Formats: sequence, structure tokens, C-alpha cells
Amino acid sequence: MQNTLTKRSCRAAALIVGSALGLLAGCGFSLDPGQIDPSSIVDPGCLEGAQIELVRYSTRCEQKGAKSVRAEVGDGMEFSPEQVRSLESPCAEGPNPGIEIHLDHGLGSLIFDFSNVTQADRFPNADFEGYVIDIVLRDHNALLVGARVDTEQTNVEVEDIDISFEPTRIDVNFEGVSYDDRGFVKIDLHFAGARPRPDAGN
Repeated sequence: MQNTLTKRSCRAAALIVGSALGLLAGCGFSLDPGQIDPSSIVDPGCLEGAQIELVRYSTRCEQKGAKSVRAEVGDGMEFSPEQVRSLESPCAEGPNPGIEIHLDHGLGSLIFDFSNVTQADRFPNADFEGYVIDIVLRDHNALLVGARVDTEQTNVEVEDIDISFEPTRIDVNFEGVSYDDRGFVKIDLHFAGARPRPDAGN
């Protein structure tokens, strides 16, 4: 019963977020904006239960890592330092730091916590050197329509230009970024429901 109520409230939620409305047609957003109802900007809690897959990617060798890790968005940590460390760089060289990664559906944020990193290092230079998160949505989940770096919380050299997204995917580029166990990145996320497509005969 509680799950049913949660799904209904997620479908019905309509929270207008001004900063998100300005993102509907930018930042790599590839879904036809005509499918997004601006009044449907929703509570980030509507991402709960979505399946997410994390993979390492580098343009230095134009390939993803051989391994990915999967989790379900919930109330705890999505990817542990050990899981992220297991995602070795797809190229011959490159660090594989033990970052703790959370997709916090309550706050509507994606967090990279470097506090468990055992050795300071630097991501190599490349057009893209970082992590790709694919989101597999359930019926009650919403689409990603905005992603911006929280500059007050973030203390490593990651900017909005390093973030790209589609409705069900987030790419975070750490190219050339130095880090140690004090590193912290917070990316604010905004979600919206999609309008159903009209019948072809209408």
C-alpha cells in the first residue's frame, strides 16, 4: 500500500523549479522538449527504485571499461569505494580511485565523495576521462532534465561544462582533475515527467 501511494504521489507531483526550467533545452538534453511539460518538474524522490549502472570511460582509447557495477536508487550508498575502485581505467594507464558515489534522491543530487581515497593522484588529460551513469527507469520514475555543479559544496576542479546528460544518463568528466581524500563533488539534479505521446491517428 505504501509503495502504491509513493508511486501515485510521484506521478502527481508538480514542483516548479525555476533553475530547472532554464535547462530544458540545453546541457546536452536530447529528448524532444515537446515531450516535457514544464509544470511536471517533480520531486527528486520520484527517482527511488530506478536501476543505475556505473562505468568508467576514456576517450584516450575510445572505449568503456570492461566492467560495470549496478545498484538500485534507495536510502543508502549506491556505489562503495571498493566497487568504484574495481572499475579500472579502460586505457593502459590511469588511476582507479576508491570514490564513494551516491545518487541522493531525497536531495536530488549526485555526490562523489573522495574521503576513502588512499593516495592523491590526477585523472589523465583527455576529451573525456570519467564516469558514465545510465539510469533504467520504472513507471513511476521521472526523466532527468537538469544537472549543475554545486559550487559551494564542490572543492575539486569540476564545472558545469564537465557535466553532460540525457533523460536517462549522466556523464561526469574528471579530465585533468587532481584529487586527494578531501575531494568532494556535488551535482544538483532536476527531474520532470514526460507527456504521453499522442496516438498516431489523432
